[in-house]
Amino acid sequence: MNMGCVVKGIVIAGLLALVGFFVAPIAGLSNEVPVGSLFAIGLFLGYLVGALITSRAGKFGGQGKEENANVLYVGNIPFKAREDEVQRLFELYGVVKSVRLVRGGPSRRPKGYGFVEMETMQGVKAALVLNGEDFAGRKLRVNEAKDKK
Repeated sequence: MNMGCVVKGIVIAGLLALVGFFVAPIAGLSNEVPVGSLFAIGLFLGYLVGALITSRAGKFGGQGKEENANVLYVGNIPFKAREDEVQRLFELYGVVKSVRLVRGGPSRRPKGYGFVEMETMQGVKAALVLNGEDFAGRKLRVNEAKDKK
C-alpha cells in the first residue's frame, strides 16, 4: 500500500467516524454506548473500508506494476556517454520517451548505469538485443527494469 492509499484511508476513516458521531445520538445509541467509543469504532472501521476501497481502485485503475512496464535498465555505460548518445542508440529499436543516466556524490559523477523508457513494449523487447553489445568500448547490460521495493 503506498502513501496515497494511506492518506485516502485516513480521510475515509475520518468521514465515517464523523458520520457515526452524528448518527449515534439520532439512532439513540448514545445512551447505551459512549459517543467517544462510537467515534473510535467508526474511525477503525472507516480506515479498514477506506484501505480496501483505495487498494481495489489502484488494482483496477491501472496503477501499480504498469509504472515500469516500458523501462529498461542499462548498465556498464561508458562514463563519458551523454544521454543524447544513449537515446540515439536505443531509437534504432523504437521510440524513446526518456533517458536518465544516474549520477551521484558531491561531484555528480556518472555512475555508469541508467534507465531508458521506451514508448511501447515492442520497443523494449527489440532493444533487449543490445545486451552484451559494444558501446564506446564497453559491453552494455540491458534488462527490463524492476520496481523499487
